[in-house]
Formats: sequence, C-alpha cells, structure tokens
Amino acid sequence: MKILKRHLWIVAMAFGLLFVGLGALFIVMGLDAKDTIRTALADENVTTGKDAVNFGVHAGVLVDDAKTAEAQAEVIKMHTIDRYGRYTDMERDDPNRATYIKGLTLRNALHMAVMGFGVTDLAIGTGVVIILMGAGTLVLVAPVLFMVATEEEEDEVATGAAAGVAGAAV
Repeated sequence: MKILKRHLWIVAMAFGLLFVGLGALFIVMGLDAKDTIRTALADENVTTGKDAVNFGVHAGVLVDDAKTAEAQAEVIKMHTIDRYGRYTDMERDDPNRATYIKGLTLRNALHMAVMGFGVTDLAIGTGVVIILMGAGTLVLVAPVLFMVATEEEEDEVATGAAAGVAGAAV
C-alpha cells in the first residue's frame, strides 16, 4: 500500500496521457468522418436550387456542408409538396408516387448527411473535452499527488532520523 501511495502520481500521469491520446483520437476520427461526408456530397455534384435563398443559402452553391444540405432538402420538400401534395394524400395508383419517392429518397440522403455532420461535430467536441480532462489531470492532479508522496517520504525520513537520534541517545 505504501508503494501505491508513493507512486500514485505516476498512475495519474498515465491516465492524463491516456486522456490526451484518446481525445486526439476522437478529434482525428471526427475530422476524418467529416471530410468523408463532405467529399461524398461534393462527388454527387449537387448544387442548391434558386429557392435555396428562402432557406438562407445562395443559389447554385455546391452542396458540401450541413447548411447547404439542409437547405437543398427543404427545397426538394417544398417543390415535391407544391407539385404533388402530401404522399398520404396521393391515390394508390397515381403514377407520380414513384417520382415522389425519388424526391423523398434525396431528402433523406441529405438529412443523413446533416446528421452525419452533427455526429462528427459531437465527436470533435467530445475529443476536446477529453483532452482538457487529460491536461487537467497532468497539470493539477499528478503534481499534487507527487507533492503529497514526497511530503510523506520526508516525514518518514524525519521521523526515522529522530527515532535514530533518540535511540542513539539511550
């Protein structure tokens, strides 16, 4: 138990370094996933329609981020509903149902991209928090544990030296 108390600061240092490493991993993985989503969207070469202005995005912009993907999904929704109404209101044998489903599929794909961007942002933010936890452990906890361990050693040495002097005097 004495050895554990004496070297507990090393365990704190190890945990701090582990947290910093895990946080960096979260950030790198989040950035990589964000780049993958952005590249996949850009490869589809989808651009925003003229009605995207109604949703805060310029017309003709390449869809490659969450804002433009959300705006284009809303444009598709607006056009689909304006032209065909709601899907549940369509007759079962209406030939436009297939076109409506294609629009719905595009909207869902764009919404999935938006959610993917959100998840990557969450991973990056979590990585930052984990790094801060690791830095806090390295900067605050480990030095305090080291000081406590060295004070206990000094107390033991002083107590042992005093006992040795007292034993020699007898």
